[in-house]
Amino acid sequence: MPELNKYDLFLEELGSLEKEIYYFLQKGQELVEANKLLNEKINLLERENSELKKKISDIESKLSKISENESQLIVSGNKEEREALKNKISELIERIDYHLRS
Repeated sequence: MPELNKYDLFLEELGSLEKEIYYFLQKGQELVEANKLLNEKINLLERENSELKKKISDIESKLSKISENESQLIVSGNKEEREALKNKISELIERIDYHLRS
C-alpha cells in the first residue's frame, strides 16, 4: 500500500508539472506574439524616421539654396536696386496695413 501512495504522489507531481509546462508554453507563445508585434512596430517607426530624416535633409538643402540666393542678391545688387526694393516693400506693407485697418 505505501507503494501505491508513492505512485499516486508521483502521478500528482507529474500532473502538476504538465500543467506548469502548459502554462509556460502559453506564456512563451504570448511573449513571442507580443515580440513580433513590437518588432513590426519598430520596423514601421524606423521607416517613418528614415522618411522624416530625408524630408528634413531636403528642406535643409532647399533652405541653404534660398539663403545662398538671397546672399547673392544682396551682394550683387547695387545700392539703388536695394533702395528701390526697400521702397516697394514699404509700399506693400502700407497697403496691407491700410486694408487690415479698414
